Amino acid sequence: MPKRSVRFDPDTVTILDQCLHEAVQKAAVLGAEIGEDLRNRLASALIEAATHGERDVARLVEFAMCVLPAHRNVRA
Repeated sequence: MPKRSVRFDPDTVTILDQCLHEAVQKAAVLGAEIGEDLRNRLASALIEAATHGERDVARLVEFAMCVLPAHRNVRA
């Protein structure tokens, strides 16, 4: 299935950048190995949530963090 092109306004891009930075910091605290793969997974989750209209920073970060098993285990 081909990927769909998504465009965001500059304000949303700024929010997503902030969220990615926060999510990476939280992942590091949980002991996740910070690398390109992790950043891509977090960014993909953020884009998915933003595509569905989410713009709240806390909710976006929480959604992105759900890609990490360590975060899901802490929440359980």
